[in-house]
Amino acid sequence: MVYLQKAALTDGRDVYEMLQRIPPENGFLNSCYQMDWAEFPSWLAKRVNMAQGIGLEDWQVPSTTYWLMDDGIPVAFGSLRHRLTDALREAGGHIGYAVAADQQGRGCGKALLRLLLEEARRMGITEELLVTVQPDNTASRRVAEACGGEKRRETAERVYYWFS
Repeated sequence: MVYLQKAALTDGRDVYEMLQRIPPENGFLNSCYQMDWAEFPSWLAKRVNMAQGIGLEDWQVPSTTYWLMDDGIPVAFGSLRHRLTDALREAGGHIGYAVAADQQGRGCGKALLRLLLEEARRMGITEELLVTVQPDNTASRRVAEACGGEKRRETAERVYYWFS
C-alpha cells in the first residue's frame, strides 16, 4: 500500500538512503543528494521548519515535504508549496516530486502526484495547482497528464500543467 508520510525529525537512514538515489535532474533539485549522513538531521530540520514557515528566505514560501511510502519503505520525495509568488508561477509551481532511480517505472510518480494533489486540498489550498515540467522530461509530462493536468503553456524551459 502506498501513502504519504510528512517529513519528521525522527526520519532515519531509510529516508536518507532513498534521497541518495534521487540525483538532481530534470529540474528537481534534491539538496540532500550526496550529503554526508551527519548533515542529514540539520537538512531534515530545515524541511520540517519550512512547513511551518520558519526560517524562510525572502523568496521562499511555506512548503511541506513528504515521502511516498510503499509498504513502509520510502520510494519517492515530494514537496508541496502552500502558495505561489509571481516568481514561482513562472518557475517552480506548487508541487515538485522525484522518484528514487530504482523505483522508476512502477507508477510511483503518478501515485505521488495524486496524493500530493489530495493533500493540497486537505490543507485548504483552493486555488488551481501548478506543476511545471521540463519539456524533455517525458516521464513527468506523462505523470502530469495522467493525473488530470491541463497543459496551458509551454516555453523552451517549462511546460505548465494546471490542476483544478
